[in-house]
Amino acid sequence: MKNFCKIIILLLIFIYKDCFGNQNQDRIFKYLQNFNTLKSEFIQVNNNGDVLSGEIFIVRPGKVRIKYNEIPLLIISDGKKVATINKKLKSITFYKLSDIPVSLLLFKNFRYDKINILEIRKNDNQLVVKINEKKKNASSYVEVLFEETPFQMKKWTVFRDKNTKTEVLLNNLELDRKIVLKLFDISIEDPRPKVLPK
Repeated sequence: MKNFCKIIILLLIFIYKDCFGNQNQDRIFKYLQNFNTLKSEFIQVNNNGDVLSGEIFIVRPGKVRIKYNEIPLLIISDGKKVATINKKLKSITFYKLSDIPVSLLLFKNFRYDKINILEIRKNDNQLVVKINEKKKNASSYVEVLFEETPFQMKKWTVFRDKNTKTEVLLNNLELDRKIVLKLFDISIEDPRPKVLPK
């Protein structure tokens, strides 16, 4: 009888943990899926220990603008391509949208058939989810940290591989506020001399 009671207790604990995990998972996915725009100040800690700050704007799908305070670098995606602009050097370089480390957060792709949930951790008033896209390199992933009360995204940690990571702490985060779309117009910020038509 004692063994039977132990089995029942263990089964109840397992069911409780599974339900609790699913509840957290659904809560996280709903949050990441539902917002259309994001605006936030940020502090970025690079793998080499360098600390930068700035402001980020996101309009889904695919548009992002990242402006740094300490360096003359501007990163803009118009939803099709990404440009990194150095105002001091008057240079511009183009990349694929998929090359942005946080490209996972630029689209409403948070469906179970597209995203791998690698881990969900709970610690005091925090939830951390480790995710990556199923079609991407398995060694790269993003950890998103949430504050539980109030439920809000507070930090991204982007792992390109197990030895290379970039932490982005979000301050004064605002979701679903109106953002002017010209912020994502690469041609406005292009520092190259304009060629006048003949």
